[in-house]
Amino acid sequence: MCKRACSTPRQRLDLESRRRQRCLAKCRNEAIGETPLAPPLPRVLHDFMDPTTKSRPRVVSAPRGAPTAARRSVAAPTSPSPRQTPPRTPPLPDDRFVGWDAGPDPTTAVCEYNVEGDWELRRDVAEFSIGGSSQCTISIPGRALSARHCLLERRAHKLRLHDLDSSYGTFVRGRKLEGSADLSPGDMFTALPMTFVCLNEEMREHRPTLFEILGSGAARCPDWVMVQAATGSGPLLFTGEAGCDLDRLARAVHAMSLRRSRLPVEVATVPQERAAQVALVQQASKTSLILPLEGKEAPLDPHFVSMLFDASFGVRLLALASGLDVARRALSDVGIELMQHVPVRPLAYRSGEIEKLIDRRFGERTFSLRAADLTPENQDALKTYHWPANLDELREVADAIMAHATRGGLRPAAESLGISHQKLQRLFVRIGLELPLFGRDA
Repeated sequence: MCKRACSTPRQRLDLESRRRQRCLAKCRNEAIGETPLAPPLPRVLHDFMDPTTKSRPRVVSAPRGAPTAARRSVAAPTSPSPRQTPPRTPPLPDDRFVGWDAGPDPTTAVCEYNVEGDWELRRDVAEFSIGGSSQCTISIPGRALSARHCLLERRAHKLRLHDLDSSYGTFVRGRKLEGSADLSPGDMFTALPMTFVCLNEEMREHRPTLFEILGSGAARCPDWVMVQAATGSGPLLFTGEAGCDLDRLARAVHAMSLRRSRLPVEVATVPQERAAQVALVQQASKTSLILPLEGKEAPLDPHFVSMLFDASFGVRLLALASGLDVARRALSDVGIELMQHVPVRPLAYRSGEIEKLIDRRFGERTFSLRAADLTPENQDALKTYHWPANLDELREVADAIMAHATRGGLRPAAESLGISHQKLQRLFVRIGLELPLFGRDA
């Protein structure tokens, strides 16, 4: 019973309405795994991840025995951060699956959330300081970090995080760090205003694949998917057009997951016999089931679907579909509501990333030139092309460019690719590429 006295029925109704709204908001946050954050500070450098309510400059005490004049007030920096940290911390699901049994799982690097690249944490080093000072192990100047912001200390196969009396604080899952906190791969922490993710070797290996397939501006950003993969076992639904590499994305998620010690189970179709369906679920127990849903006009057997979503069977479903309508028809509305949806954008909406993707393919093939070495006209052609076959077509075009550059002509390039020179010429014409492909300085 509320201790506040409500004198009129209207006041009691308003109070009950507010209580119901708070309850619904709490349940919604818990359902999607979001951490409610406090509003940012007025007139103080902040970030959307800022959970602090500090509004005054922090007074830093001088070392014991120092004169009083040595004490100083450190005002908040005024230069804006060049990068934004995420508005929400990716959820850490409450999963009934215990984990994997392939041995220790040490953190070997940290990365900034949703920014490519990472900082290696060598196994033979016991402590790593993070801050704006050049004396820090991980020195990040110009990002509004304190000179020595926080410290990572190796404790067996975990990292222990300490704040070093920083100006804006260090936060773990939206709470200001008091004392220390132990971190494992997939855990996140914020050295305000930057947010970091702890990585193991599998996450370091497959994280670039997520950036390649999803892109930095995706609705479900690459690091959101990575944290889901590394810390949970909930079912995921990947949707996208043909050529968007949904199968590669599902394999990368499994390879970063707690179930990576077992090979994933991949099937083209679901067997019709009930006994075969049960055998498939048993085969996928404690691993991932990668299930394409295309071409299924009728819904899947409801009994089979119920086993996929029953935690007691221990299956992590990674479903692939061209769209939500296809997935709903196969798995039902109830099944879709239990899944996290990861849409993959077509390349037509990623024109600003085409050169980076081309360069990635060049790098994989140890090709010395880059997209910037193409003539300006050919660079524009790659950016304005609509890429109907998405990543499949981009790899085909990149391979054709490399073959032409290394072989020195259409006929030898086509021969190395196993196609006719007329087909190679039509490919260049379709994209809008003109010879010579590269500038004179290349």
